[in-house]
Amino acid sequence: VTTTRLPTFAGPLLKSIYSCGRVLYVKDYGVRDVVCAVLEVTGGRIVGLKKLTKLLFLTQYVIYKDAASGQVKAVKYLYGGKPITRAEFYIWIFGPMSNEVYDAVEELESEGVVDISGDLNAVVIILKGERAPEVPELVRRRISDVVRKYGGRKGWELERLVKRALGLHIEERRDEYLGYYVDDYLRAEGFELETRDLAQWEG
Repeated sequence: VTTTRLPTFAGPLLKSIYSCGRVLYVKDYGVRDVVCAVLEVTGGRIVGLKKLTKLLFLTQYVIYKDAASGQVKAVKYLYGGKPITRAEFYIWIFGPMSNEVYDAVEELESEGVVDISGDLNAVVIILKGERAPEVPELVRRRISDVVRKYGGRKGWELERLVKRALGLHIEERRDEYLGYYVDDYLRAEGFELETRDLAQWEG
């Protein structure tokens, strides 16, 4: 395996992963960058933390029923061996939630990167534009695809869609798994879980 050496100053910005017989160097990023990228793709404004969270969830997971086998399957997207959104989701009353996403929004607000207005029932998150989202191109494309498909829906519509896809519209099932990580729930309920690392498609 031949590897190109990088300058020492590049270390904090890059992470190496091994794929297909060679070492790929991919730029690392965080939840905050993904939140900013989603806001940018939606035009700089999202109404509702619920909608933002569900768009990130749909960026990371695809739930579908295999036409041939009838098996319900799930795909979890990664980038560089980590969740593509850099967040983990757990089961909650309103469907999959993530503390990392909420924390990222609070940090971005405190740093003046986003403005948050309205009340708990209608929070409006606005990207102020001082921060350029730093996500790899394939991650940005995945976000764009999700926003193109689901960005026109309201938060409650995305909640209903995601809960039904996961089987969480059944309250008894949802309540039994409150607090479980989504991956654990999928395995426990017999979903066939596959991971796809977009970084392996580069180069």
